[in-house]
Amino acid sequence: MISLISIIPIIVAGISGALGIFILALSFARKIEKIQISFGCAALAVMLYGISTANLYNSSTLIQANLFQRMQVVSIILFILTYFYFVIHYLNLIFWKKYFWICITIAVLAIIPHVFIQNPLIWNTNESSFHLIKFFGSMQIINESVPGIITEISFGLGVVVFFLITVKVIQEFHGQKDKFSHPLFLSTNILFIALVNDALMGLGVINSIYILEVGFLLLIGLVAFLLSKNIMGAIATKEALEIANLALQVHKEELEKTVYERTQAFQSQAEYFRALVDNNPIATVTLNNDQRIVSINPAFEDLFGYSQAEAQSRDLDSLIAPEEQLSVAKTLTHDVVNKNRISHTGLRQQKNGSLVHVEILGVPVMVNGSEVGVLALYRDISNQIKSEKILQESEMRYRSLFEDSPISLWEEDFSDIKTEIDRFKSLGIKNFHEFFASNQDVVRQLMGKIKVINVNQATIKLFKASTKENLIDNVQSIIKPESVPTNGEIYASLAEGEFQCIGEIHHIDFLGNNIYSVLRLSIAPGYEETWEKVFISVIDITERKNNESYLEYLSTHDQLTGVANRSLLYDRLSHALAHAKRDQKMIAVFFLDLDGYKTINDLFGHLVGDQFLIQIAKRLSANLRESDTVARFGGDEFILVLENISGVDAIKPITEKILKSIAKPYRINDHTCQVTTSIGISLYPMDGTTSEDLISKADTAMYRAKQLGKNQYKFFSLRS
Repeated sequence: MISLISIIPIIVAGISGALGIFILALSFARKIEKIQISFGCAALAVMLYGISTANLYNSSTLIQANLFQRMQVVSIILFILTYFYFVIHYLNLIFWKKYFWICITIAVLAIIPHVFIQNPLIWNTNESSFHLIKFFGSMQIINESVPGIITEISFGLGVVVFFLITVKVIQEFHGQKDKFSHPLFLSTNILFIALVNDALMGLGVINSIYILEVGFLLLIGLVAFLLSKNIMGAIATKEALEIANLALQVHKEELEKTVYERTQAFQSQAEYFRALVDNNPIATVTLNNDQRIVSINPAFEDLFGYSQAEAQSRDLDSLIAPEEQLSVAKTLTHDVVNKNRISHTGLRQQKNGSLVHVEILGVPVMVNGSEVGVLALYRDISNQIKSEKILQESEMRYRSLFEDSPISLWEEDFSDIKTEIDRFKSLGIKNFHEFFASNQDVVRQLMGKIKVINVNQATIKLFKASTKENLIDNVQSIIKPESVPTNGEIYASLAEGEFQCIGEIHHIDFLGNNIYSVLRLSIAPGYEETWEKVFISVIDITERKNNESYLEYLSTHDQLTGVANRSLLYDRLSHALAHAKRDQKMIAVFFLDLDGYKTINDLFGHLVGDQFLIQIAKRLSANLRESDTVARFGGDEFILVLENISGVDAIKPITEKILKSIAKPYRINDHTCQVTTSIGISLYPMDGTTSEDLISKADTAMYRAKQLGKNQYKFFSLRS
């Protein structure tokens, strides 16, 4: 069971050990200096003293007590040695630094006997002394070995050494008004008094317990408070440098490698900082709070041409800022000094008078909430500025060519289409030509995802748009449904790895006119993975298409009347026969010849005759269904093809209607004309199964109608 009187030594051991371990842990993280490490070792020596004292108070035998007495002496020697090292380095006592090895030698000679030698001259384990201690009403007897002459001398020598330390501390603080509030001054004097008290206690002069323990605790606490600012300052400086380096994001890998390699070789925060700055490829300068240069790195020397000696203590802005930008530069520096981080680009002047474009980053260096200086970095961006200017000029040329091109040009964003196509690929779709051909709705959805970025003036003119914005906002309104398959082919080609496509597209302008065009699509270089920039040229082929359509029309239609010619007649009749055979339907072929047409030509001339034929064709077309065919066979002869006839009875009313319509008077160029017509009718399949048979037999029936008095109709194989 732990005695009550051992609580205080245990507390001392716990606090001292925690501080010592914390300080040594910081040393492994390279965030503190050697001098602070020595204090950490001193704290661990106090921990050892507390542990040995607590165990001494709980010892049941004289042998146990002597073991912990030895540990006490060793811990005190180690403490005095490490604390002595801390003091001489903290106060920079050069003389003591040179001869500190003597102290180490004496300490080793004092420790060895207490660890390895059992002799009455060191400790008399056959003789004991008793101490009766009263603690919070509890009486306890402590049985200890009697120290030998060597132990007495060792302890006395330790007190003398610490006396010398105390005297030196008093000398260093002599004349300072705040010396009694300085942690080092107070702690050293307090512990010297505690050591003297412990020596007197060992001689039996006094019996005051815990004085040394309390002295140790006060010293450890006061010195720890003293060092805390220095430790936090070192950490803050390191973090400020890391922030500045990350902000630039320039040569990150090289800098990290350099920092890592250099950090391993440096033994203090100051050396680490210096190496980081010196090896930074970015021109770096440190300033004090008076805006004066403290140091520059080699990159700064290379960029501006000034050496460290030339720049030292100079005003930074006056040194490198051109006169016209001096006011702005001073404002920026003032902002950083006032704890603001700044980022800026501008001109700065080299030693030879040349101006250089630089990117500037200014970072205040803070320690414990107070600014201790400024870190400024300058990156040469002259080449970047030149590149941007060239790029800008190139962009302007491109825009000029784009806007002034006589061909319709589009700049579009296909990224949403790319996303959808990638989704289709993830679903296992490989043949996109087949997929889009059978899924036209999907193509329409993709067409709706196109984002038009820009169009040129030729495009606005082509589509009769009022403004560029009007065209871009209403682009879906100019797309014809007939364009869906072509767009599907284009999207399929892109999906299968093509970056350039071509196809014929059918549009409609804002006035409702059809536009036929050849569309050429190209994904801009560098955007193959995203399709965010796609260039499209639209070549108008409407006139060519119209000409082709007209030529095709002329090849299948009578030039005078506009109805089908012989070629189209035979083509349609052939298709009609195929459908009738498949569906088992009846077809009727009418052969018409005008009665008295020659008289009109003779009386009024061929011009009137031509106009007369045009009106005849119109009357015939008006009396038939859209699915039926009206063809001019030659001269004043016309052939009609009626499909899907239910029977002969359905033909007769149509025929009579045609006879009456043709017989009505015609008014042409102030001339009144009137004719009749004779009609011969053949039927599929009763009268024939080929076009030639049906037309021939209808012709025969027509001549029969003429022979019987004209203005009537006759069936080839039926009585009518």
